Amino acid sequence: MFARPGQAEDARVLEGPGAAPPDEAEVEALLRAAEAAAREGWVKQTLVVDDRHRVRIDARHGHARRVTLDEARTRKAMGGKDRALRPDQSAPLLRVIGIMNADGTISARSAKKYKQVNHFVELCRPVWERLVARRAPSSDAPLRILDLGCGNGYLGFVLLETLRLAGVPARLHGVDRRADFVAQCRERAAALGDEALSFEQAEIATARVEHSPLGGPPELVVALHACDTATDDALALAVRAGAGSILAAPCCQRELAEQLQHAPAGATPVPALRQHSILRQGYAADLTDALRVELLEACGYRVDAIEFVGSQHTPKNLLIRAHRRRPEAAVDPRAWRLAEVRERCEALGVRPRLLEALDGG
Repeated sequence: MFARPGQAEDARVLEGPGAAPPDEAEVEALLRAAEAAAREGWVKQTLVVDDRHRVRIDARHGHARRVTLDEARTRKAMGGKDRALRPDQSAPLLRVIGIMNADGTISARSAKKYKQVNHFVELCRPVWERLVARRAPSSDAPLRILDLGCGNGYLGFVLLETLRLAGVPARLHGVDRRADFVAQCRERAAALGDEALSFEQAEIATARVEHSPLGGPPELVVALHACDTATDDALALAVRAGAGSILAAPCCQRELAEQLQHAPAGATPVPALRQHSILRQGYAADLTDALRVELLEACGYRVDAIEFVGSQHTPKNLLIRAHRRRPEAAVDPRAWRLAEVRERCEALGVRPRLLEALDGG
């Protein structure tokens, strides 16, 4: 890896021969490339031997030193704390999702993302532990995870890596409407050599989970990138499929803001919430998620809503975690208690997408 001083994130990476011993021609080619890079100012050079060993060279002075990713360096990279995704155990994943540089370091710019990803892991842990306690997955019958609106797939990759480290066999199938995202996810899965990951291009509302590569209905449905009503489509699909657990991080809740603008004057508790755009948008976002929680509870789920990422980092910081109270029971829309929520929505002058989707059974 070749970098200019202070610019490790913009480094050039030259692929070597891998684990096989290099022949003389490969060594000569590498040396010529290093000399050419140094002449162009790429003087901070790192030879990566494997995930734990590297040689750092300063071409300005001819200095070289060996670096080993021992426990002390690992803890320093983790900010002095125990993390689920350790640099010495999850290096391939951390490189693929852009947190770790090619030379095995985590830059200051990536450190915050690294902490957030590990925080996400701990928020998810009680969810999958509950599922595993209910049914012990095996290599023949892995835990089935459906990632709806998977986007770039980063958090799905992280979730599957966490399960791997915990010794839990799992399979994840991602669905997204954008072909470019699906192609990127497939490329990253191929780079990791992970056959437990699969992706397809489809609309969430029309996704057919019974024909997915999971080999059965999803036990865990995640929707961490689904914008606006796509979250509702994901929640409705999860409920109809009888998913044992749901993880959703809603964002861009625009639907009810427009409905509130045309709602009767007495429909909002304070008139200013309807009259002023900035207040209406904030109220609509909270109302949207509150109604989602109530609708999930009406369909037989135990739900909690918690902070996902600190609000100092992003306003999109809500994580909805839902667990089906009777996961062994067949899905029966007649048992859903939607009437009370429907009446409340009518009084508020709104008709959320999730209610419409569930009303259709």
